[in-house]
Amino acid sequence: MTKEEPHLSYSQINTYMNCPLKYRFSYIDGLVPDFTPSALHFGRSVHSCIQAFLQSSLEADSLRSDQLIDIYREEWRRFDGPPVRYSKRESEESLFNTAKQVFTVFTEQHDPDIEVIAVEEAFTLDLTAISEDCPKDMPPLMGYVDAILKNGSTVLVDYKTAARKPNGDVNAMQLVAYSLAAMDLGYDPNELQYRYDYLLKTAKPELVSCPVAINDNDRKRFLKTTTRVWRAIQSSIFYPNQSYLCASCAYQRHCNDW
Repeated sequence: MTKEEPHLSYSQINTYMNCPLKYRFSYIDGLVPDFTPSALHFGRSVHSCIQAFLQSSLEADSLRSDQLIDIYREEWRRFDGPPVRYSKRESEESLFNTAKQVFTVFTEQHDPDIEVIAVEEAFTLDLTAISEDCPKDMPPLMGYVDAILKNGSTVLVDYKTAARKPNGDVNAMQLVAYSLAAMDLGYDPNELQYRYDYLLKTAKPELVSCPVAINDNDRKRFLKTTTRVWRAIQSSIFYPNQSYLCASCAYQRHCNDW
């Protein structure tokens, strides 16, 4: 999978649903964000470390938490994107200390008996072959599945960082998309389990698992939603959607000038 290939991703679909104008700025106009939210940079850096840990477990030589923090430090320092904007009470040092605690919790709670089957598994899914409602010009859904693990049952896991515990029902849409991707990876999506693993950067970091039940109706709804989003994009329907997300949006200046 290459970024040059025309494709859709969960991130693109989610961005459009949150704010169609932000989608245009990012994916159509290719505007450079004014800044990088610290939460985004922290999440990406931690994600790279979790990927490295799972890959080392797959190779039967699991990394230690102190090795993960070395990877985190390198990921943070080699970032060359827009300047990082920190939220209140956050700094590079405070996030570094949080990362150390997060990796300690993660490695201590990792069950060595869990079999790591796949890490960052790429998929390319022809949506038009799954649903007759999808327009024939609709590009494939592409992305990466964080991990597929096995300990009795086989589980598709997506890792996230968060500032607080998820309240109530989590948004299952990303895992629904990945349940479709499971078919491209050779799995029966109805035979897999699904869950989000949240690494909480709270005062006392935690690892919280949130299992998600997914069925065929969820997949049909995702396909219908994605089709509508694609048709709206093709029709150049872009408009601002004011919400709490505006406060951390790096395209505010462009939005104000729209």
